[in-house]
Amino acid sequence: MNRRRKFLLASVLALQNSSFIYPSCQKCFSRIILVSKRSNCPKCGSTGESGNANYRYKLSLKVAESNKLFVITVFGSCLDTFFGLTATGLHRILKTSLDNIQMPVTSYSNALTTKAKPKH
Repeated sequence: MNRRRKFLLASVLALQNSSFIYPSCQKCFSRIILVSKRSNCPKCGSTGESGNANYRYKLSLKVAESNKLFVITVFGSCLDTFFGLTATGLHRILKTSLDNIQMPVTSYSNALTTKAKPKH
């Protein structure tokens, strides 16, 4: 991994991936797999409870600088100030918001069984 910092003054053209937070291993920061109530890190083998998972930011952007296009990915806590809270905090808010949304149940059976009658 390249540890040098590079500054790029560019315009953001697009978000490359709508998933900008991920559950991460507390030891190696890799993406963990959440299964039922357990978590498993495929990289270092660490396990834990899925409810205790920490989340990290991973923001992939397509940017333009002068006449050049770049895809850049920014990881970690440097994005806390951009979003205004940690990735774990944002995940809790999103999860609470999604749990409180009630999806209306709509019946499409009439629309599927009704056919338009041809005009003669």
